[in-house]
Amino acid sequence: MQKIIDQISASGALPEGYQEVFSWKVTGKPFRVIILNILGIILFIIFGMIFSSLATSLGKLSSDGSVRLGLGEISLAIAGILLTFVLHELTHGLVMQIFGARPKYGIIWKGLMLYATSPGYAYSRNNYVAIALAPFVFISVLVVLGMWVLQGTAWVALLAVYGIVNASGAVGDMWITMVVLRYAATAYIMDERDGIRVFSPTQ
Repeated sequence: MQKIIDQISASGALPEGYQEVFSWKVTGKPFRVIILNILGIILFIIFGMIFSSLATSLGKLSSDGSVRLGLGEISLAIAGILLTFVLHELTHGLVMQIFGARPKYGIIWKGLMLYATSPGYAYSRNNYVAIALAPFVFISVLVVLGMWVLQGTAWVALLAVYGIVNASGAVGDMWITMVVLRYAATAYIMDERDGIRVFSPTQ
């Protein structure tokens, strides 16, 4: 037992006695991308209602939803959305670093998706779940705090937009989390730029 514990703590190396039991890529089959887009739209609607409600209750935004949209606000919205995508991936990477990995960043042009990954680095199942959900949780908290601090200003509406975009954009992370949680906590996960590989102890 001590031997396995020592190996688990060694910089992302897969412990002895583990074998690959599952491999999943979002770009592996065209219908997966279609399903993800549909689910993303559903989440956009759900979180649209949630963050809109927070904007009016916590952020003191006008209940009729009237917001002045000048060129400056539109520019800030576009820039903020782009920065939200970047912050999302940087948050993945930061948590990967916390667990000892050296993340790499890039773009999958086929699906126009940004990614953070750490090829060949094995994470325990629970650590990987933390990596997957960290951007959704972290950015959502920032948005809510921002609404509270900047209540009554146009920033509240912009923050709501950023929160909605980030939450709906986390659909892939949520899907992968559900896949990973089908396996025991003893499982190890290797992240790939467009998917995962799951390893479990041999019987």
